[in-house]
Amino acid sequence: MNWTELWRLLGGYVRIRIQGYSPERFLNLCNFKGLDPWEIQCREGNYELNLTLKGFRQIRPLVRKAGVRLVILEKRGLPFFLYKHRRRKLWVLGFGSFFILLYVMSLFLWEIEFQGNVRYSDDTLARCLKGQEIACGIPKSRIDCEKLEHELRSAFPEITWVSAQLSGTRLLIRIRENEAVSQPVEDEGEPADLVAAKDGVITSMIVRSGRALVSIGDQVEKGQLLVEGALAITDDGGQEVRRELVRADADVVARTDCGYEQTLPLTHRIRFPTGKKRQGFFFRAGGFSWTFLLPSAGGQEWDYVTQGGQIRLLGDFYLPLYYGVIEGLEMEEYEAFYSLSQVERLSEDYNRRFAENLREKGVQILENNDRIKRSAEGWTLTGQFTVLEEIQQAVPVERPEN
Repeated sequence: MNWTELWRLLGGYVRIRIQGYSPERFLNLCNFKGLDPWEIQCREGNYELNLTLKGFRQIRPLVRKAGVRLVILEKRGLPFFLYKHRRRKLWVLGFGSFFILLYVMSLFLWEIEFQGNVRYSDDTLARCLKGQEIACGIPKSRIDCEKLEHELRSAFPEITWVSAQLSGTRLLIRIRENEAVSQPVEDEGEPADLVAAKDGVITSMIVRSGRALVSIGDQVEKGQLLVEGALAITDDGGQEVRRELVRADADVVARTDCGYEQTLPLTHRIRFPTGKKRQGFFFRAGGFSWTFLLPSAGGQEWDYVTQGGQIRLLGDFYLPLYYGVIEGLEMEEYEAFYSLSQVERLSEDYNRRFAENLREKGVQILENNDRIKRSAEGWTLTGQFTVLEEIQQAVPVERPEN
């Protein structure tokens, strides 16, 4: 049902049959007067059509002028319904209260939806809105979409574009995030040395600022000075006059070793469904909720899956009413030993995730070795990687006091 059909039902309309010699003239007169009949059909040589209640009250002169006779076939809509049940005062009062309640609820916000957010979760954005006193249940008149857009851009620098739109009882927030990952901006003015962040063998070195203290092929240790943040100032004869502290800048790539170690117990617990099920449903209105679920006998464990939604009327007209279906599966649990194939799959998974994490950091993997060892205490999964990575780390240098 669309809005046009809804308004016709609220205002009431009748379906009539035209009898006489000039039904076409009557239809032309209706269109000329702007009465706009609809669903015009020809049945058994007579025309049938729908007219609004307001339009029907205006057609008497047109009927006389066209020389036709009208037969009312059906009356539809709220006015006829209320007239039919006019003696049931309490029922009519409740029916009217229902529409008044719908109107009052349409003045409030009952649904907030985010679209386009990847880096920031819905919960994070919702907490930001809550800090601005925007949440489900507040009057829509308190929401300033332009101010909300500005606040979101200020609170989350990675958001480059925001659009907030009120539609019905829903607030739709569309977000576009910066695809480039922002890097922290370091202070370029403070002098600093570059030291090794870990042990390794230098494979390449590009110095842009500062004085290199190591060369390609050198074995370095963690904390060793790689590039000194100082430049020698010499006179015309090549003699050093003084040293000027600068911020060292270089790319130092070394071959390093890294790895992981993960322990597993000999046994693990397994859960599997027995085949028994429980079904129920829940209903929530605002802060009140009701759950209806068949009782269970004994102390068995159950896993529950809930599926539901929010009630809405006519598109974006959301209501603070939620419903859902609950399905429970009875589970049994027992302890079993890890098999070798299971441990191998877990080892492959640990190794894959560790390697992916290295690649995401821009590390080049040269060798990748993993090993599985069993002992009386459990399983030990180890992985050893030989990689190429940048190892320089800036360390501030204090300027000497004059």
